[in-house]
Amino acid sequence: MLIGVTDGRFFLGLFHCIDKQGNIILQDAVEYRSTCRSSPSPMEQRCLGLILIPAACRSSCHVDCSVEEQMSLLFLDK
Repeated sequence: MLIGVTDGRFFLGLFHCIDKQGNIILQDAVEYRSTCRSSPSPMEQRCLGLILIPAACRSSCHVDCSVEEQMSLLFLDK
């Protein structure tokens, strides 16, 4: 799961859970942020581990899954 926050950072990690307030917990998370100085790589990264991202700070949320997983979601019984 890739989550963007309002200050411009992105967090990539495995979805662990979501609580009643909409906060998301990611495990094995990596933070990506843009650098101000000129360098070959415009993004810095650092490993964080288990993190909580408050719902109020989230600006975007993307889930990456395989084609098979996407197809299985189409046929969920209600």
